[in-house]
Amino acid sequence: MSDLDIINSLTNEPERPINHVTLEEIINSVPCMTLNNPATYALYLHYNKAHLLQDEVDKINIVIEKFRVERTNINKRNLEYMEKHKNEDTIKKLIEETE
Repeated sequence: MSDLDIINSLTNEPERPINHVTLEEIINSVPCMTLNNPATYALYLHYNKAHLLQDEVDKINIVIEKFRVERTNINKRNLEYMEKHKNEDTIKKLIEETE
């Protein structure tokens, strides 16, 4: 990141109240929180909703939904994988019974 990027980032950041809880604080203080965990952003929204602008709340909700959908798809894929082996065992047992 260049110096100008850092300066632009700092000037674009709105002024936050003293009780604002950052994502970094949430990740460091709550077990199992990462930047790709939707619960991290839900906690961020919960702790800071009183002073966030509606545009910021909407963006956070979009991030939460994105990660929720991503995790749902991963869970579906994992479930299919687990049931595939379960179904293979059932098919093998049926074949063995018919022989």
